[in-house]
Amino acid sequence: GGSVEAQVEVTPMIQLRGGYNYFQYGADDSYDDIEYDGDLDLSTLGAFIDFRPFSNAFIITGGAYFGEKTLALAAAPGQTFQIGGQTYNSAQVGALSAGVDLDDTAPFAGLGWDSTFQGNGNIGFKFLVGAMFTGTPQVNLTSTGGTLSNDGAFQTQLGAEERNLQADINAYEIYPVVQTGLTFRF
Repeated sequence: GGSVEAQVEVTPMIQLRGGYNYFQYGADDSYDDIEYDGDLDLSTLGAFIDFRPFSNAFIITGGAYFGEKTLALAAAPGQTFQIGGQTYNSAQVGALSAGVDLDDTAPFAGLGWDSTFQGNGNIGFKFLVGAMFTGTPQVNLTSTGGTLSNDGAFQTQLGAEERNLQADINAYEIYPVVQTGLTFRF
């Protein structure tokens, strides 16, 4: 992913930072014994306060990311599916997909090294590590185009599978964040 930020030094120990961040990640994974192709998209604005407790380049930072954070899962075609305790084939299920939404506001905490306002040069270096707290993901599992996609009994099983998938994904409330880059001071 990438990030473009602007920052201003309020005092030698405090700086304010804001920017736009974009991250996209694709991964294949299995949830509740169903293989999915997944795409994570984060397109956010960020606002942060950086604190320099030792009056050098070491910073402790806090703030938040604002904006859309989604995970799209599509079940790999051609497999049999265990949905809610029942076995179904691809023709019965059709296209099985899940949309996973994360909170629009995600607090962030981290620490690192930022030499932007240190020394006399215009070029600086930044390295931050931290965590974005995205909240509990909300899952919406759907089946379209299958012979049973509109069947009431199948929809009941699909609801049970959605709850199982929700339980698997609930653990992903915290995302690691690593930033590294060059800075330019005007």
